[in-house]
Amino acid sequence: MQKIEKIQTKDNAIQLLNTALEHEWAVSFEYIIHAYSTPKAKLFYYDPILKTTMDARAQTIQIGIDEMYHSLQLGIIIKQLGGTPSFKSDELFRFPKVIDNFYRDKKTEDLVTHLYQTAEFEDGVFPKIQNMILNISYDEVRHAEQFTAMICSMKNEGSEDTLCFPSYPDASNREDVQILHQIMRLENELLHRYLKYVIDFSEHQDLCQRLYKNSINHMRHWDKNAGILIKLGDVIQIENAEKDVNGVEKSTNPMPSFYPGEDRISALETLIPTENDLILLYEKLIPKISNKDITEQLNRHLALKREHLFTQEWLLKNAKKIKGLT
Repeated sequence: MQKIEKIQTKDNAIQLLNTALEHEWAVSFEYIIHAYSTPKAKLFYYDPILKTTMDARAQTIQIGIDEMYHSLQLGIIIKQLGGTPSFKSDELFRFPKVIDNFYRDKKTEDLVTHLYQTAEFEDGVFPKIQNMILNISYDEVRHAEQFTAMICSMKNEGSEDTLCFPSYPDASNREDVQILHQIMRLENELLHRYLKYVIDFSEHQDLCQRLYKNSINHMRHWDKNAGILIKLGDVIQIENAEKDVNGVEKSTNPMPSFYPGEDRISALETLIPTENDLILLYEKLIPKISNKDITEQLNRHLALKREHLFTQEWLLKNAKKIKGLT
């Protein structure tokens, strides 16, 4: 992670914010990958902030969502400063043991806290940005304390050797599972593409709120589909990952760093075929699933994708009617 210490100019501020954005963009994905690879409702810990017992998996998902909010905050301010948000992502790891993922998550939180808290702003220069950075830094302090508590609880209970869900070859080679992985890739891409466009069009409340709603829907479906994959005997994949002899997965390109569409028309035009591709994949998958509960869940997802497609088509048609709309 690049270190930025002196904030004296607008360029300094944009550099700091983009360094932070690239980090937050990556960990929002990495933490959720770690969570969806962790057994559900089996690893509990006492949360030092919430003062109650929590499911480590569920809280890790919430921390990942916090990082998505940070990405939005940072990206919107970069746009307001006249900069271009960077959606490059840091490298992503998944270890075979759950506790090793939590160790990595704790270390990551400490690194980004240091980035935020060591940035020296010249007196009176960008006070609102300085305030935002400090506020985000204490979210990261909280996250670090929560990951520490998860680690301590696993050690105290003798569950340090708890493994992440594995990917079984006999499951991952099935057509239904392969289609679901394709769906998961598109759900993740659309989740982040919509977030990117929320940042791009943040000055227009109507458009950005509609896009944000769809982003959240894709995140929810990504969540539900991760659970379905486990029921089918597989686990969520990391894009472009390589696995070493110890079973550690690493990807330097876990998500796209470029998303097509820079103005309103071109962004809306790119969303329509991608939503349609996702609809076709759901329609292909559902007849191949025999479990009634799973097909009902998938059909609810499919119905909402059709709503997305309807909305995007009319957003585009309406935008094309109005001269001077950017």
